[in-house]
Amino acid sequence: MITHPVILLIAGVLALLALGFGLWSAARAATGVRVVGQHPGWQGLGIALVIAGLGLGLSGPRWGKPDVAQLTVQVVLDASKSMAVKDAEGRSRFDAAEAFLDHMWSSPTPGAAWGLDALTGDLVPLLPPGEDRTLLRETLLAVKPGDLGAPGSSFGRGLEQVCGEVDKGRPAVVLLLSDGEETWESDSDASRRALAALKKAKLPLYAVVFGGAAPQPVPGATGADGKEQTSAARPAFLKQLCEASGGKLLTTPEETRALMAGLMQGTVALPASRSPKPVHPESGAWLALLGFALWIVGAGKPMPAWRLALLLPFLFMASPVRAQPAAVKAWLAQRALDNNDLAKARRWAPTDDAPDHRLLAAAIALRSNQPADALQRLAPLTTQGVPRPLPAWRAPALLMAARAQKELGKMDDAKALLTRLLLESPGQMDASWDLQALTPDPTPPPPPDPKNPPPPPPMRPSMGAQKDELEGRQIRMPKSPQNPKGVKDI
Repeated sequence: MITHPVILLIAGVLALLALGFGLWSAARAATGVRVVGQHPGWQGLGIALVIAGLGLGLSGPRWGKPDVAQLTVQVVLDASKSMAVKDAEGRSRFDAAEAFLDHMWSSPTPGAAWGLDALTGDLVPLLPPGEDRTLLRETLLAVKPGDLGAPGSSFGRGLEQVCGEVDKGRPAVVLLLSDGEETWESDSDASRRALAALKKAKLPLYAVVFGGAAPQPVPGATGADGKEQTSAARPAFLKQLCEASGGKLLTTPEETRALMAGLMQGTVALPASRSPKPVHPESGAWLALLGFALWIVGAGKPMPAWRLALLLPFLFMASPVRAQPAAVKAWLAQRALDNNDLAKARRWAPTDDAPDHRLLAAAIALRSNQPADALQRLAPLTTQGVPRPLPAWRAPALLMAARAQKELGKMDDAKALLTRLLLESPGQMDASWDLQALTPDPTPPPPPDPKNPPPPPPMRPSMGAQKDELEGRQIRMPKSPQNPKGVKDI
């Protein structure tokens, strides 16, 4: 993949012209004047390599494994009354969907964050994306079909709301578990509305259908005419939605797990393109330097005095070079950290005062189990006052500092940092979750001492005593003044 192919094309044409002129000059060796020791063919090759190296560096080539961020799987579970129909192998559709998710979450899924929403006439958000599979299972137990949101199922409105809440900066998919029965609008209107939102957000829809095609009575649901309502699964409707958005209809938890594993590893394509990692930015420079060396070697007699000086950099290529600009060091450290090469990441960790570089150095220290070093790098970002407007590095700095304090065993300091972040950025999701994890559950009070039992509670007055007290208060209340009576009232 080439970011700027036009530049590479122009450089390729110029390189071929330079090589052609060099070979043409070498073929006319006896017809012109030439410096002693000069080799036009090698010089032409050298100039061609210089031009090709410059073009390669400026065109921005990318290849190799895609740069895959953490995958967000937004699970949308149909919680309408029709999911209570018991036509899914002897159990209700909702129980079958719950067992499907429980089986899929039975083993770890590294590289994925799972969110959970309930689909009714409206979308009911239940859990933000996270990796706590136990919390996901416990939340499922609290959901009952027909008890949440508006009645019925609206795929057009619900999927439109899902697309609005998914983070657009990260690769994500939508996993829908439903019977496919639309009750709020026609299938064509719901499909058009949902597909417009899914395509705009570049979210593929994967769905699992539960229930049979034969109409079955819905427990506890009656129509306006008093007749019992029936429900039938609509797999064709969901299949059309999935295929139009770039997804597919799934059948088993194993197929779903294999698909999610491929999406996490970047082997399965997504509508939102995930570009491959850029190649080493110095590859074009090294190619150009090699061409320059060939040009010097083939230049002939007039330049032997400074030829060695220009070739000296090649003598030091084997020794590690550390005097790099901070941006280059940060790039090398980030690349080593992405490849889990902690030794190389620590070697290239930036030491300047740029906030992003301090965050990178702290992340490397935390990955290396050096929380004290991480706190030292984060100190200028966390100990100063609250900058206004709040910069983007403030929240990650406080979160990483709280994690370092936790690893050092200083729970109170970690809570203080998270509380400060919530005061500066109310509703910060990561800070809320971390603070809840650090706050232990309140311990129950100790049992009473049998030798010294607590005094019994005071006796409550009877209903008669309360009524007498109320009548006494009414008698003691001042009477409202009465209007003077007239002649007719005597």
